[in-house]
Amino acid sequence: MHIETETRGEMSCQIDVDKLDDLYCGALKYKVFEVGLISGASVDAVRAQFESICDLVDAGGMVRHGIIMLGYHNRAFEGAVLRVDGEIIGDWDSDDEEWCHFTALDATEVTLSAPSPWMLHDAIADWMTPPTIQHSPHPTEA
Repeated sequence: MHIETETRGEMSCQIDVDKLDDLYCGALKYKVFEVGLISGASVDAVRAQFESICDLVDAGGMVRHGIIMLGYHNRAFEGAVLRVDGEIIGDWDSDDEEWCHFTALDATEVTLSAPSPWMLHDAIADWMTPPTIQHSPHPTEA
């Protein structure tokens, strides 16, 4: 059931109640594109998460795929990488050749690299999404 929609600049958060899980869920959107989901025990908790995410975006972060890369739009081209729920998952930076590198939290070497921040954002999202296991038919089923 829809409760309310919060907006701030180009960001919005449609807050609904999930009666099965007894949670409030917020669908984050940048313009018309869904960029992540947040949840909390109350509308106020979801609203506070949304405001925190908006503060990070206003400071130069980019949110896509449920991931925020800080230092994206403020020309720093480096910063923390976190999930929209606030969990820090690593750091990213750009080298002299403008390649971008992500190092997962607690890793000692670069985890992923890409030729642009946008492509690195996509690669991090793929890295965070576990691959689906596809069932191979038994030879007698084929």
